[in-house]
Amino acid sequence: MDIGYIGSSPISEFHIQALKKNGFKISAIGTTKNSQACKVIAEKYGLIDQYCHNGWEEVIDYDLDAYVICVNVKFTLRILEKALETGKPIFVEKPINYEYEPLEKIRNHRNIKNIFVGYNRRYYKTTNELKNFCDSSKGGTILVNIPDSKSGIQNFISNGCHMIDLLRYLIGEFEVLKKIINIDDEKKDMNYFSSLCKNEKWTISINAHSMIPSNFSISVNSDKKVFELKPIEKLSIYEGMEIIEPTSEEPLRKYLPKLKYSFVEISEFKPGFDAMHENFKLFIKGKDSNYCSFADALNTLEYCWKFIESDISANFEFI
Repeated sequence: MDIGYIGSSPISEFHIQALKKNGFKISAIGTTKNSQACKVIAEKYGLIDQYCHNGWEEVIDYDLDAYVICVNVKFTLRILEKALETGKPIFVEKPINYEYEPLEKIRNHRNIKNIFVGYNRRYYKTTNELKNFCDSSKGGTILVNIPDSKSGIQNFISNGCHMIDLLRYLIGEFEVLKKIINIDDEKKDMNYFSSLCKNEKWTISINAHSMIPSNFSISVNSDKKVFELKPIEKLSIYEGMEIIEPTSEEPLRKYLPKLKYSFVEISEFKPGFDAMHENFKLFIKGKDSNYCSFADALNTLEYCWKFIESDISANFEFI
């Protein structure tokens, strides 16, 4: 299966490895015209003969089975618009764009169903075991923690979108009831937000506080159990409490959740990438596959903005 690859960022190496593992042949690769970074990657993975000096437009000029777009978010939409005209399946890295309004103009494109969006955390075994539990559960409460090493709107859209997409994947759509946003007046940017949400089964608390010593996590409390992804690559299931009586060294009675079992996502490549490109191959062939559609990704982006829209975000410029 011949594909064209557009990208040269460090994450491209994970994509290329997983694509090759799943039997894809990269027949053209390029980004900007004469990109040295892309040339280095092409040389490293034996693709120098497929390197397109004239950049991504040359890649799309090849009549191939599908295309992969993995570039800086601010360039994605322009490339995607041209790739859509080929009528071929397209894998595109999340979140496609920082703002959802510009994506509205292609929502009804005749080939919009050809888009497969790369939200790799949908393919973790940890994630899908939790999804099975959520589907069968009667409901309860969910705590979502979205820390980051950097603060700000742009960083939340880039990284936080993974968690919002994952939450939607686990429990479906929900309503944002209330939010509190903290703004850095000096930087004119967001520090953090907290939000209360709900749907028919779940009450959800989301805390997106950057620059704190914490992991991304989702804790689902239901049916006298706690299912916790923390970090997302590790699933722990708790049931019941263990009482530890006071001792002379620690004169306090402890009530500790009983760990029923846990497991960690093990992957040859970046977690989720192998299964994601396995599903992309099924998608190209028109077979049943697990994937995030363009409409689905657009919904996730809309949710992200529901959490952070404020006076400051109305005038925010992405770089």
